[in-house]
Amino acid sequence: MISFHRRKILRAICKIIFITVILSISATGGSYAKEIQKEKIVILFGHRFPPFYSINKSNESSQNLKGLFIDILENFTKSHPQYKLEYKCLPRGRINKVLAAENADAFALTDPMFVSKEINSKFAPSLPLWKIGDHLLVRKNSDIIDNNIEDLRGKRIAVLHGNGYGPLDEYFDKDIIHKHSVYRTSQILELVTKRRVEGAICNEMTLPKLMSRSSHSINSFRIIEKPLYEYNLHLLIKRSKTDFLEDFNIFITKNKIPTIKHTVQHK
Repeated sequence: MISFHRRKILRAICKIIFITVILSISATGGSYAKEIQKEKIVILFGHRFPPFYSINKSNESSQNLKGLFIDILENFTKSHPQYKLEYKCLPRGRINKVLAAENADAFALTDPMFVSKEINSKFAPSLPLWKIGDHLLVRKNSDIIDNNIEDLRGKRIAVLHGNGYGPLDEYFDKDIIHKHSVYRTSQILELVTKRRVEGAICNEMTLPKLMSRSSHSINSFRIIEKPLYEYNLHLLIKRSKTDFLEDFNIFITKNKIPTIKHTVQHK
């Protein structure tokens, strides 16, 4: 028969074991709660904007993005585990509708001058990451040698559907310059080659990589050296996501962002 003293000791041991189990469950539950309380940030992308981002696989899954900006976002999440970033690739025209409806938290990468007043009222730009410019692309034997508005007056210029073109938009709207919208860079190159347009708006930095996916050679074209306009690339962030905007800006300030030239040289 177990003595009273031994029963007392056994009760104490059982009590300790019980408390330990409860604390263990609580700790596990707390960790789980922390995990599920991560703030999800949905970021919209186009399909390809090299070297900043591109879809890595043929199935064009939003989970297969790679590039300079993706590397930056991955480093950001390592230092800010409270956020869970989700990427979605959409056509540019669709992106405008999703942003206007506030059905995403951010858009990469653009300048506020390329989106509507409505979207700008709902989304704020991060600190600038890079500065680039858009150029005029023409056939190699084109008689266009400059990109002044007077030189482009009455010309047919190919653009990507849904994109904004900053200071040129008013000339397109007034039909001073005739805009021909298509959905892919390959279509733009085809239009220029077949003389259905006099030129196209392109980004000198992204064009070579995009052209490598087509049957066209860069040697068939000429890029007017002087840019049509220059602009900064930002991450547009929903204004209600104040903590994320502040954290991302601090991250940009504290971390050295690789230059485009450095990136291209080492790819």
